[in-house]
Amino acid sequence: MSTKLDQLYSLRKNFTILGLTGRTGSGCSELAEILSTNFDKISNIRQVDDIAESVFQKKYQIVQNYTQQNWKKYKVIEYKKVLFFMLLPLLKNNSKNKHLSDYYRYYLKEESDISKISEIKISLENLIKNDSPLVDEIVELGDLTKVRIKTKLENLNKIFWGPEFNKLSDKVNLLLKDNGIIERIMLLHHTANNFRKSGRPFKTYKSDPKNIYTIAKVINRIIKATKQESKNEECHIVIDSLRNSLEINFFKERFSAFYLIAVKNDARKSNIINSYFKVDSKVVDRLIEIDETEYKCTDYQKGIFYAPDVQNCIQIADYHVNYNIFQSDKESKEDNLKNNFSFFSVQEQLMKLQALIQQPGIITPDPTERIMQVAYTAKLNSGCISRQVGAVVTDNEFSTKAIGWNDVPKGAIPCAFRNVKDISTKQYGFTKFELGEGLKETEQINSDEADNLLDNESKKFNEYVKSNYSEEKLPTESLGGRNCPYCFKQAYNTFSGEKNQVHTRSLHAEENAMMQISRSGGQGLKDGFLFTTASPCELCAKKAYQLGVRTIYYIDPYPGISRNHILKSNSKTDPKMVLFSGAVGRAYHKLYEPFLSQKDELALLTNFKLESPLNVKVKSLKNILKDKFEDREDLIEKLDKALGEDDNAFDNFIKIVEKGLE
Repeated sequence: MSTKLDQLYSLRKNFTILGLTGRTGSGCSELAEILSTNFDKISNIRQVDDIAESVFQKKYQIVQNYTQQNWKKYKVIEYKKVLFFMLLPLLKNNSKNKHLSDYYRYYLKEESDISKISEIKISLENLIKNDSPLVDEIVELGDLTKVRIKTKLENLNKIFWGPEFNKLSDKVNLLLKDNGIIERIMLLHHTANNFRKSGRPFKTYKSDPKNIYTIAKVINRIIKATKQESKNEECHIVIDSLRNSLEINFFKERFSAFYLIAVKNDARKSNIINSYFKVDSKVVDRLIEIDETEYKCTDYQKGIFYAPDVQNCIQIADYHVNYNIFQSDKESKEDNLKNNFSFFSVQEQLMKLQALIQQPGIITPDPTERIMQVAYTAKLNSGCISRQVGAVVTDNEFSTKAIGWNDVPKGAIPCAFRNVKDISTKQYGFTKFELGEGLKETEQINSDEADNLLDNESKKFNEYVKSNYSEEKLPTESLGGRNCPYCFKQAYNTFSGEKNQVHTRSLHAEENAMMQISRSGGQGLKDGFLFTTASPCELCAKKAYQLGVRTIYYIDPYPGISRNHILKSNSKTDPKMVLFSGAVGRAYHKLYEPFLSQKDELALLTNFKLESPLNVKVKSLKNILKDKFEDREDLIEKLDKALGEDDNAFDNFIKIVEKGLE
């Protein structure tokens, strides 16, 4: 159904790209399937009458009514199919490659089963031979990252979305999966890494940062081809799934219509077990192991940016979809569904997202979104060079009591503003310990001349820092004008062989927020809420528990045992941990800032104009005329008599005017 404002919202209504990210078993593919389905076929969407009368019920009704008429069906770009699309020409033209033997393994350190690899290679070659014309068409497209000519874009669209390629892709995927679930994942994992590393899937090529966007550029060309085919009408695409944050930033910078959805599910390990345990229990353990590797991504700390880094992807997401809003006993779940103040199922969360994309500001944010946005903004104040975290503490009605971020104590210099190269020449901003001038803990003296009482560890650490953060290892010319800070905790833990959070210079965001209250005279937080962009560590969790915080909302789990140790002490008093769902960051403004006020939109849509009653108009008319005749009481008397008090006053006035004109 078209309206007068369609052109105003045409960019949002006609073209959208959604990227999905999340850990293994979270449900990205399920979300992609929902988005590719017609609205009337989607289940788990409540009716308005199922919700208790409330402000939320009105919000829900507005979103549901709008989405029923405006739901968009998305085309799904599967990441693995893009890899197959890029691989097929190379496999045909290089059948002697060692790609399978290098990466089709249970563990990379293990040798390949040559006989098994040979059988798979023969099967692959037969599949490619049977579809040789299709593969030739892909080859004719040339460099897939540079397809720009209109006719080639038309061919790219026809081939990628065509039944022939999708059937072949499914056959290749099934062949690899049937011969080894883990082996297929390892092959795709390292194929993607190599494309981002060298622009080629084979490991014999050296790393070059210019290739980091190789796969993203191919996806971009597929999007361009799809959009061209739509003839600038509606084109809605979802990418399932993205696991490298630099690729995500490519799409964010390239498309204002791109939104990254983080899919989160506490039951993901159960989903993996249910899916694969009957196949092989070892497969479950290996899948979880691979997931942990892709999530934490220690490769990024080594400067290797082509690997998956799911934790970073989740942190930069625009919209968070949560499978776990209600996972409780049946009775309390039914009660929550009736009285819930938010969209609870993933289908409802996607319904809300679609409405906000097309009609920004159609509803206002949930209280949890409003407060988490404050925490998300607060984290930008952090001077930490490792990870910025923001936190907000509120009472039980979501009234903000304090805001905090991870940073050094007031008066100290944040890590981001220190230059490690100054440690040799300048003392300001560095501690006595860092400068090698720390005194032994047992000596309570302040003499600068007491060299014999200097802490030997302090001197050795100073030498360690100067040696490891030298000009030779960190040349100024390579920094491009950037500052060169260093992380004391990382350096000291490496120096001492420890992994201890206590060595950080910074207060954590949560404790900083809670301490702000005590600085202001103190307020109780019993039954209050803690919002944090990363779930609290053991130390902060203990503080929140002690203060009586009822619920902790968080975006991404912090590595550690706080959730299952500190926060699982007594079922009657344990704070609840709730994964955040909703919009945050730049998307918060994109989705909730309306183009026009609703009042102005209604006027433009309907030409609506509020008319005054006739008796009010008559009264106004008389007042105007009496002001003009204020010194002529005789005329005012005649006016009252001529116009009268009834609804015919205007008609009488027109007759007077007509007679006067004649």
